Amino acid sequence: MNKDEILDNLMKITHQPFLVFANRVEEKTDNTFETLKLLAKEENVTAGRISEYLDIKPSSVTQIIKKLEQAGTVVREKSPSDSRVTIIKITDKGTESLKTHESIGGTLKDVLFKDFSDDELTNLADYLKRMVENMDGDEFKEKFSEVFSNDRRWEQFGKMSPHFERAREQMLRHNHFGRMHPGDFRGFGGFDDWKKGRR
Repeated sequence: MNKDEILDNLMKITHQPFLVFANRVEEKTDNTFETLKLLAKEENVTAGRISEYLDIKPSSVTQIIKKLEQAGTVVREKSPSDSRVTIIKITDKGTESLKTHESIGGTLKDVLFKDFSDDELTNLADYLKRMVENMDGDEFKEKFSEVFSNDRRWEQFGKMSPHFERAREQMLRHNHFGRMHPGDFRGFGGFDDWKKGRR
């Protein structure tokens, strides 16, 4: 398999809708489900305990509990030992929702890596890590700058084929490459703006 085929397959993988979904979901902690996780493993949980566990304001906890109550996944009850204390309990529906939430990603990941041995997964992780390290290295950045820094050349390419202009524009405005926006690269200062965004 040549390098182009490898990159083509990597593009197919990274554009798979599930992976886009998983990245969006996993990059930010969901306090709603974190609350359910806490309620599933601890008893006699109060709003104060949730606030402490999630490290958020009591007012935010109140909103989370209200949302979960409306969904039927938790209930509020008076503490048997102290009627002044309200405890939050997970319901059967909440437990089922938590199991479903946790299985969504795991099930698809299992299918995605079906028939991979542990050694193969270890090797794959190592190969991808090395690629990431190469991309983060000075040699790649210098070569990247060499290829894309000539705005006059790329304007000429754009006149000959709009495909080149659109592809470069999309690349430069991508979050990974900086804070560019459509049209920013046009003219002689476009790539300089991209480099400022990398700093």
